[in-house]
Order: sequence, then C-alpha cells, then structure tokens
Amino acid sequence: MRSSGFIALLTVIAAFVTGIAEAQVTAPAVPDQPVLITADELSQDEELGTITARGNVEITQGERLLLANTVSYNQKSDTVSASGNVTLMEPGGEVIFAEFVELTDKLKNGIVRQLRILLTDESRFAASEAERRDGNLTVMKRAVYSPCEACEKDPERPLVWQLKAETVEHDQERQEIRYRNAFLEMFGVPVVYVPYFSHPDPTVTRKSGFLAPDFGTGGNLGGFIRLPYYVVLDKDKDATVTPIYTKDEGLVMSGEYRQRFNNGEIKLAGSITEADRTKTQDGVQVVRRDRIRGHVAIDGRYDFNETWRAGANIERASDRSYLQRFNFFEQGGDMLESNAYVEGFRPRTYAAANIYAFQDLRSGDRPEQPFIAPLVQYNHVSEADRYGGRYSVDTDFRVLTRSDGPTTQRFSLRPGYEISHVTDFGLLATFRGSLRADLYNVNQTSDARVNEGVDDSVTGRFLPRATLDVRYPLVRSTGSIRQIIEPIAMFTASPTGQNPSEIPNEDSTAFEADDTNLFSEDRLAGGDRVESGQRFAYGVRVAAYGARDGKASAFIGQSYRVNTDEKLSTNSLLDRDKSDIVGRVDIRPNQYIDVLYRFAFSADDFAEPKRNDVTFTLGPPAYQLSGSYSFITATSEFEEREEIKLSIKTKITDNWSFQASTHRDIDAGEYLQHRGQLTYEDECIAFDIIGTRSFFEDEDIDPSDSILFQLRFKHLGEVKTTAG
Repeated sequence: MRSSGFIALLTVIAAFVTGIAEAQVTAPAVPDQPVLITADELSQDEELGTITARGNVEITQGERLLLANTVSYNQKSDTVSASGNVTLMEPGGEVIFAEFVELTDKLKNGIVRQLRILLTDESRFAASEAERRDGNLTVMKRAVYSPCEACEKDPERPLVWQLKAETVEHDQERQEIRYRNAFLEMFGVPVVYVPYFSHPDPTVTRKSGFLAPDFGTGGNLGGFIRLPYYVVLDKDKDATVTPIYTKDEGLVMSGEYRQRFNNGEIKLAGSITEADRTKTQDGVQVVRRDRIRGHVAIDGRYDFNETWRAGANIERASDRSYLQRFNFFEQGGDMLESNAYVEGFRPRTYAAANIYAFQDLRSGDRPEQPFIAPLVQYNHVSEADRYGGRYSVDTDFRVLTRSDGPTTQRFSLRPGYEISHVTDFGLLATFRGSLRADLYNVNQTSDARVNEGVDDSVTGRFLPRATLDVRYPLVRSTGSIRQIIEPIAMFTASPTGQNPSEIPNEDSTAFEADDTNLFSEDRLAGGDRVESGQRFAYGVRVAAYGARDGKASAFIGQSYRVNTDEKLSTNSLLDRDKSDIVGRVDIRPNQYIDVLYRFAFSADDFAEPKRNDVTFTLGPPAYQLSGSYSFITATSEFEEREEIKLSIKTKITDNWSFQASTHRDIDAGEYLQHRGQLTYEDECIAFDIIGTRSFFEDEDIDPSDSILFQLRFKHLGEVKTTAG
C-alpha cells in the first residue's frame, strides 16, 4: 500500500506535462518497478490512515526521480500530495517543477500550483496553477510558453518572444490543445492577440486546418494572398486546397491530393484560373482576355510484386509562360515531360515499356515535340563465365510520331561480350565485342520541318564493333601522400558509313566532346546515329591523395579517327580526324578549398579554348565564396555561351549571416538575376530578408523586383510576406 501511493503520485504528476503546449509525450510510471524512498523522516498514522515523508524526500522508480520537502498519502480519502520545491525528473529528459501537487478521486482529479516545465529542447512552460479533470482534461491558468533563453548578462531582460494565454486546455481524448485570450509578445511587447486558437497535441502526426499563409505586392501579379487549407481524409490520404487571390489576375485555385496504398502511392497537383494571356504573333504582342489557364502534375506508382511495377509522371501546362508567371516553380524549366511506364527488375535483367510526351516551354518558333508510344526495352547481363567474361544483350522497340517530321518505327538488337584481364605486371586490359542491328520503317509527313529530305522507306544497318581498352595504373607512396599515374588507351573498330540518309535523326542531334565520353565506344547519345569507323583514344590520369581529406587529380586526353563518316559531316566535332584536347583538373587540398576545372582546346591551336568550365568553393562557412564560369564556343549543335555565377556567404556574428549572388550572361552582356539574403537566427526565432531582381522577360513575364520576408517562431511555424 505504501509504495502504490507513491507510484500513483509519480504517474499522475507525469500526466500533467503530457502534450502541454509543445511538450513531448511522457512515459508513465511502471507499477511493477520497485520504489526507493529516502527522507529525513518517514511516519505512518494508522488512525488517520496517512503515510508521510518529510525532509529531502527522494522517490525513485526506474529512471524517474521525484524530489520534494514533504510527500504524503491519505489512504482513506485516496489523496496524494507533495509540497515544497517539488521536482520531477522524467526518463525522456523533461523536468517538472511545482510548489504543491494534490491528486484525488482515484487520481483522476487534482491541482498543481506554480507549475514550471523544462522540455528536452530547452523550451519552457509555466503556469500559476493547473487543474486535472476527469483524468482527461488539463486546464492551465495564466500560462506562458517560450523556447527562448534568458539573457545571461541581464536575466530580467524580456525574452525575444513568448506566448501568454489566460487559459490553456489540453484535451487528451480529442488530442487537442486550446488557447483562450492569447498574446504573442516580442521583447516584452504584445504584438498579436487572438481570442482563441488550437492545434493538435504532440501525439497527433497530422490534422485538418489552415497552414501558414503568405502574401505580397508587386511583381507580375500585382500582389497576391495565398491561404492553404490542409484536409485529412483518412489514414492513407490527405489533400491541400490553396486558393490564391491575385490583384491583376483574380482568383487562382490550386491544390494537391496524396494517397498511399499497400503497394504504391499517388500524388495529384494542379491549378486553374481565368486570366489574361499575352502572346506574340508575327512579332506583335496580342492580349487575349479571360483565358482558362492552369497546370496539372500527376506522380503515381504501383508495385505488382517484387519484380514488376507501373507508374506515371505527367506534367502539362495550358501555355508555356503560365508556370513562371504564377510562381509554380516546382514544375517549369524548358521542357515538361510526361511518362507512363511498366518496368521489371531481376538480377542483371531489366525490362520496361514507356510512353513519352513533351511540352516545349521555350520561346520562339520551334518544331513540334514528338510523341513516343511505345518505347520497349530489355537489358540482360549474364553471370561471369569460367574466364571472367560476361555476355549481354540490349534490345528496344520505339514508335515515334510527329506532325512536322517523319514517323518512325525502330527495332534495335545489340548483343555483346566483355572480358577483362590483369597481367602479372599490373596492366588492365578490357575487350568488348558487340553487334548492332537496326531496322527502321519511315513514313514522312507532307509538311516536313524536321529531318527534311528523309523519304518513306524501310531501311536499317548492321554494325559489328570491337573495342580494346588498356590501362596501366602506377601507384607509389611518399610519406602520407599516395600518388597515382594511369596512362589509358582505347582502340575501337567498326565498318565505316553506317548512317544511311534514309534514317531520320531524332535522338542523336546533340553531341559534346568532353572528358566524360572520350573513352566511350560511341559518343553519340541515342541510337539513330552511330559513330562508326576506327578510332583511337588516349590520355593520362594523375592524382595525389593526402592522409586526410586532401586530394588533387588531373586528366588530359584526345581521340583520333582513322577515317571520317560523311553522314556525320554536319557535326563539326565528329567530322575531323583529331578531336579537341579535353580534360579536367580537380583540386581539394582541404575542406576549405574545392576547385574543378574542365576544358576543351582545339587540336590545331592549343591556345584556342573550345570550352572552359570552372566551379569553385573557397573559405570556411563563416566566409565562403563560391561560383562557376562557363564558356562554350559555337558549334553546329550549340550557340556560343559564356556566363558566370558568383555567390558569397558570410557569418557576421553568431546570430547574423548574409549571402549574395549574381548571374550574368557575358555573351549577351546582361545580368540574369541578383539575389541577397540577410538572416538572423537563434535558439527560438529565425528572421530572413531576401531581395531578388530578375531580368527575365518573355511575353506576359516582365523583369521584376521582389522582397521576401520570413519570420519563423520555433514550434509555431512561420510568417511570410513578399513585396516588389
């Protein structure tokens, strides 16, 4: 009887902190665990039915510890009380302080006076008194909550922010915390008053309700306010409905629906509005009034079993400027891709059937994007044979349809074999043999804008290829530094002239010679064009690795074509015997310096760069400069491009930081964007001011200035505003 009373005291005092404000759920006492009681004096009055411990009382059960001046248990009235510097240390790390605690009615009801709670995240809760009702409802009077620490030099100085409420109720049955007559104070000054608000207690992972709104002025919309509402539909599904009111374009309705299945998931998102649209026709901008505009995004997957699954990723917009004008940045880019697929995975085997559709968001008069339905693929690699070699087979079937170019059906089969051998003196040699067979059925349209000159035909090609790749890594150690020198050479041979003019080029239009594809058998992407003939590739890689994280490496190489393919003469990088000299240099001596330089120089004039790419990060987090520079000379596939990006981050003090960035198109002689951000952050609040100047202009999108203001209260979410 004696120990059960003290166990009850521990259990119910713990219940007072369960879910209060942002508190964590506290583990209850375990009745079966033994209780250790120490006190200066322990007495029992059998006539009154009381047990009392006085003076430096310590009651321990498991990892829970109760300290108090006096603790008593009245068996007749079933009342447990503790008084005088009551302290309860919870197993989870929370510490509860009180002056007086009394529990009655089988521990369902009780009171606590001068309650203070220190949570594990260093935030604090205090109330003049708290009352427990019916074992479910905890009511706190004149309560204060704050995660902010008091100033060490001036403890009386007001906290950065705190939440004061006349009443705080925690309803455990409804899993809800309710505030009545609450004030948000910042630096001791009340800034926001609400007569009532509520939020789920920490036992709830999600609950319907409004999310943090944001609003702003200026920009391409002339001002907006966005108010998202989150809806819990069931354990496996939810939705977010977000009305957006814009000053210039009226109401935009957007939303998202999510659902999980036992074997898959689906996510639907989209928006719709009736708004004006500016479109360029024959060089003149025409405003079309009250057009239906919007977008849709679908992402879903279903797993039939451990081998097979199906899914879809669909992105479409009503017009090419909608996503950027209405700030739906999660989509966007230059191209929207929609894909539906079925695919299967087995050891060393992959099979898939895909459908692709594209929406071009770039400006200008461009060819219509193709529709691919289907693209069927199968890939298999065998187990190693007794010599260590592996057989492989790749095959695909593609049907490509477009209105302004040829419609094609292509079947490709590519069996192969690869084996590697390491000699006794460390030479690594790899031999690869393959056979490529392609069969095309081409149907040209009457209005041929793409692949003009390609006629209706049934054609194909047969391409055997042999490749030998040789590498000789040389390694030595000098003190704590390990050095590597690795010469590399490759020779590949196949019949010349394997690109018949009857085959339209749909997926091999872009080619870029660099260090990543120098030793590829076929450097062209896709399968409509192949790099045939004989070619040597050679280069050397050097590297040095320190004992810690320091390293430096470099590579330089080139390829030489024995004979050229006149069918590839339109590609200025493939119609020459000697390729550009390509390479890279990567330097990272420590965690504060990281520089990567990639280059391509003309084989005829090494002083003439064809490509320069530099990315770098310099300095510690307290003061860090990063950026990139890119230059690519004009080719038959690419326009000349030269641009630079710079970013600087600095930590002014322990709480203040600043960063700024800029993006400039050097070739065009204009800036693309400026951005600056000032941040304050401490243990209880974070404050950002972000300014952006965008120079982008396209139809109904104008250059704009914007200022984003973010104020984030720890545990209470964030407040955003934007202005332009």
